[in-house]
Amino acid sequence: MNPFNYQGPVAPGRLINRRGELHVLQRAAADGVAIRLAAPRRFGKTSLLDAHVASMQAVGHRALRVDLSKVSTAGDVAARVAGAFSALPNDPRRAVRRWSARLGVSAHVAGVKLSLAPSAVRPPADEARAALLELLDVPLGLHEQDGGLTVVCLDEFQDLLVADYSLDGLFRAVIQHHGGAAAYVFAGSQPSLMRALFSDRERPFYGQARPLELPVLPADEAARDVESLLAADGLQADGAVDELLVFTGGHPQRTVLLAHHLYNMLDSPDRLEDPAAEAIDLALAETRDAHQAVWDSLGRVERIVLMALADGQAPTGTRVAGEHRIARSTLQDALERLVADERNVARDQHGRPYLLDPLLGEWLRRR
Repeated sequence: MNPFNYQGPVAPGRLINRRGELHVLQRAAADGVAIRLAAPRRFGKTSLLDAHVASMQAVGHRALRVDLSKVSTAGDVAARVAGAFSALPNDPRRAVRRWSARLGVSAHVAGVKLSLAPSAVRPPADEARAALLELLDVPLGLHEQDGGLTVVCLDEFQDLLVADYSLDGLFRAVIQHHGGAAAYVFAGSQPSLMRALFSDRERPFYGQARPLELPVLPADEAARDVESLLAADGLQADGAVDELLVFTGGHPQRTVLLAHHLYNMLDSPDRLEDPAAEAIDLALAETRDAHQAVWDSLGRVERIVLMALADGQAPTGTRVAGEHRIARSTLQDALERLVADERNVARDQHGRPYLLDPLLGEWLRRR
């Protein structure tokens, strides 16, 4: 079976080079330090959280991940928390069991399989907030019962503000009293909003978590991990892995996607002369519609900025401005909008803009 799963979170045992970040998370949990983990989409945040949960469980701690993505009401949030907490032992106050039915949560096989009723059947906001006050205190109740630690990873934490702009205050009011009962990771895929949640003096979580950002994968370590997974099935890449990592620039999901296609080609009896180039072609064919959707959603000036970045030009420089007869200030405004959007363009540690998705860049160059 192809070990490179690119359509969802990577299994903890197949995570590609996040040893340093895992160590930071594990040490923080042991020290009772909350972590704020921010990364662009497709950078392996959820895979890292799942690996952290697995490693904490392996040493005897309770650990879980709460998926808060796309919650739209306080009832949604309470249901997600109840669903995730149903994997824990029965808490002495029976909060999870009491609230699950009311919130439309059905748990099966010790919480492994969950069913969530549609949002339309959720209780009203006040009742949902009352449920959260009890549910969020479950780790404390368990700690009082057995002295154990519960590691709670709150994934897509910034989406709380979509459901209710004050819900972070409710979370803070409860978990600030947990001390050694629980260790928290607050994770999100909108880095600027996550920074605001924890850096804005007006927000309840101001200064309450240590920042941890996911960088691109280091080329050497990532190459070793990919080649190790290939070698485990008797496959030899002969330099193709290095070529793919140069192309992806260490983008986590795109690296796994290309490794998936490379694996299939190496496992085929019909060996290709340039498997790295073929892997890129296959990935482009697979992602073409997504790139077209990005292109169609942008205005003329934003498109010009993306094309300049793909071609390695300064997107707000005199050459691009003159070629398209656009003021540099207009290009700068478009660039800042794209950076603020956090989906296609980011800035590196030196402040230089770049395309987040290497496949989008290649698609643009081939247009």
